[in-house]
Amino acid sequence: MDKILLFAGTTEGRNLAEFLEKNQIPTEVCVATQYGETLLEEGKYLHVHAGRLDETEMEQQIQKQQITLVIDATHPYAVIVSQNTRRACSRTGTEYIRLARKETDASWKQEMEDVTEVASVAEAAAFLAKKEGRIFAATGSKELSAYQVIPDYQDRVVARVLSTPEAVSECAMLGFSGKNLICMQGPFTEDLNVAMLRQAQASWMVTKESGKAGGFLEKLRAAKKAGAKAGRHKTTGGAIRRNCGRSKGRKFICNM
Repeated sequence: MDKILLFAGTTEGRNLAEFLEKNQIPTEVCVATQYGETLLEEGKYLHVHAGRLDETEMEQQIQKQQITLVIDATHPYAVIVSQNTRRACSRTGTEYIRLARKETDASWKQEMEDVTEVASVAEAAAFLAKKEGRIFAATGSKELSAYQVIPDYQDRVVARVLSTPEAVSECAMLGFSGKNLICMQGPFTEDLNVAMLRQAQASWMVTKESGKAGGFLEKLRAAKKAGAKAGRHKTTGGAIRRNCGRSKGRKFICNM
């Protein structure tokens, strides 16, 4: 019988894992962290492995488990992981399928005005280094080091990351702690985003375009409701949006 190797770590990946178990399809699921492992329940046909794999380890897993199909359901921005997975499949002659997240409908641009695009978190940080005001960074823990170019970043930047020991440790080493660190599992509702932005007294917001499943529109609308301009950054571009609402001086840069 065919056996699937599923690289999960996203809402879509977890949904697919549950579907495969329900339909009695033998599946090995790989997630990057122990936290990701807790979000999946093992079953008769579903086995979960926690820990990041490099290209060689992926090849070994494919061969050891006699995998016939690999499904890549990792985060859209986990580019290196996807590249390693494709190479491992090529080397082992294993079929590879990329489960792509549906992008947000471009109609959001009609809602959100005055958007300036950026190409990366680093570019967003460089832009914000020349601006004033507090910053709400919803780009995850892996790219937080980019914000160190911002003067007084330890006081000005509020980081929202996953609630994992690994993420908290990474943030602490970079100087993010206390009221400048929010650890929660998303996606977040529009109202919760608004509340966090106001609590942080943010003048800017930075976030990746995480698509519908990642609550992208909720973040944009929250920025607008909080009296801010917002934008997005895709893998090939991004956006900055300036103040346009009721809260005086509040602006957001959404790097999606």
